[in-house]
Amino acid sequence: MHLGWVPGANGDHELRMAVPVKPNGRFGRLYMAAIAPFRHLVVYPALTRQWERAWRAHLGRTS
Repeated sequence: MHLGWVPGANGDHELRMAVPVKPNGRFGRLYMAAIAPFRHLVVYPALTRQWERAWRAHLGRTS
């Protein structure tokens, strides 16, 4: 997993995340394809929001 802060549209920074994945074998490819929507729609956005809130709290910002 790679996390990085990039400039946002409003001049602030936003957290971006990249997760390189290499499945092993046919079952691995099927499994990764099956869980991809859940990872991209639920898990990764939730993690990113949590990390961003923690970072903003560390900086003393609320938005």
